[in-house]
Amino acid sequence: MNVFSRVGRFLKSLPRLRFHHPFAVRLDWGQGNSIAAKGRLTATIRLYGSQNYVELPKTSSFTGHITIYGQGNRIVIGENCRLYGEFMVKGHNQTVTVGEGTTFESVYLLCMERCDISIGRWCMFSRNIEVRTSDAHGLIRKRDGRRLNRAASVTVGDHVWVGVGSILNKGTVIPADCIVGAKSFVNKAFTESSVVLAGTPATIVKRGVTWNRWRKRRYSQEELDAWRIPDQDISDED
Repeated sequence: MNVFSRVGRFLKSLPRLRFHHPFAVRLDWGQGNSIAAKGRLTATIRLYGSQNYVELPKTSSFTGHITIYGQGNRIVIGENCRLYGEFMVKGHNQTVTVGEGTTFESVYLLCMERCDISIGRWCMFSRNIEVRTSDAHGLIRKRDGRRLNRAASVTVGDHVWVGVGSILNKGTVIPADCIVGAKSFVNKAFTESSVVLAGTPATIVKRGVTWNRWRKRRYSQEELDAWRIPDQDISDED
């Protein structure tokens, strides 16, 4: 192989570089990838694959890192979101959705093994949180070689507050209007709304509760139900 062939192969291995408003760098090694970012995007985006799609509407912002390996994956962020963290997607035809009005202070999302992550509207995620559809490595039963820790999708309903340091592991389902206590490990499907989940593994520790971004001694019913109404203002409380 002559020098010119080597140089040509090297140049083809380099990613296509593109910049997005206001401070985002996109490194694209694939074909047909699309970034529909009308909002404030301050991030590094790495795309190792083809036909992937990222959507950030004008009223939302994302700060952090997005990495996608594979084909046909989608990351869709709703209106009025403010997100800080890292999204990692590995595989094909998977979807990560974050609903309207949701905020992340520092969240790592790992979506892989043909699973999806769905986070509802008006959620509030604190710092150092992980949401993952897979353990990323195999736990195997020795007598027959069967893998025990199979991947599963994660679903979080509307108006869920997740406390600092929590992990939402594969198979997690959290209904609407719940609270996850700090440093909890959630690893199964719950069906009851308006509860506090806490512990390792998480269990229901309190029922008949809701939460609000603001702090006061007493709330009206209208204030308690405000999250059900669109077009709210988002504060930075967590």
